[in-house]
Amino acid sequence: MRAVPSPVPTKPPMRFSVGNYLVRVRAQVMMRDDSTGLWVPMGGGGLSNVSVRKRVIQPDLDDSKHEYLIYGKRISDQTVVLSCTIKKDFEYYKVMPTFHHWKTGDMKFGLTFQTAADARAFDNGVCMAFDDLVEEPFQCEPKHANAYT
Repeated sequence: MRAVPSPVPTKPPMRFSVGNYLVRVRAQVMMRDDSTGLWVPMGGGGLSNVSVRKRVIQPDLDDSKHEYLIYGKRISDQTVVLSCTIKKDFEYYKVMPTFHHWKTGDMKFGLTFQTAADARAFDNGVCMAFDDLVEEPFQCEPKHANAYT
């Protein structure tokens, strides 16, 4: 399945909604197990719909206050397997055409995409979100992450 980009609305909705995403792809959600040095499937594995979503933080006070989440829901049973806020300490690595991973705080997550096109679309969504958060261009070039791969 191809990535389904969605434009960010000019005025954020008042609540978190299904269609409020920058990008949505299908991928296997992974988490880094530092004790073994391996990437392991989250929540028992299985393909998930993974999106970069925009969410208003305090809709009653200021509609411009928002955050972005990387959100994954397993297709087979609709279990949420990933909900990760993109913060300013976010580090994103494109180590292979179909495997990208990131670090935020002490957590390390990864996605194994079905296609390289899905990976590129997801990368673009992450870059748009980070650009909006930091109000300066995010370095969207591939990083080499020998310590994490």
